[in-house]
Amino acid sequence: MPARPVQGDVALPPLARTASATSGPVAAAGAAQVAVLLVHCSAASGTTPTLDAVLEQSADGSSWSTLTGSGITQLTAAGNRVSAGAVTASYVRAALTIGGTTPSFTCSATILFV
Repeated sequence: MPARPVQGDVALPPLARTASATSGPVAAAGAAQVAVLLVHCSAASGTTPTLDAVLEQSADGSSWSTLTGSGITQLTAAGNRVSAGAVTASYVRAALTIGGTTPSFTCSATILFV
């Protein structure tokens, strides 16, 4: 099987986050069949903190929908998660949803295209 190129982008750099966030659009430009989401969380605090993350895609960079199957298993403490989804549009972004009482997650999200 021939090797396929992999390209990536740190969509959301490592920061302490207390609210939900989305990255800017990353162009898949038809070169990728699969997008992989890597979430790294080095610290979590608050009362019952939760972190959910998914990949979203868009044909035009303004209207977004979730990539089927790209959601991570919810984080409630420091840890790492990986998920992936089939890309069918030109742009992809990471979306983080943070919940709980006074939650804080020091985390980053990276997107790889295969």
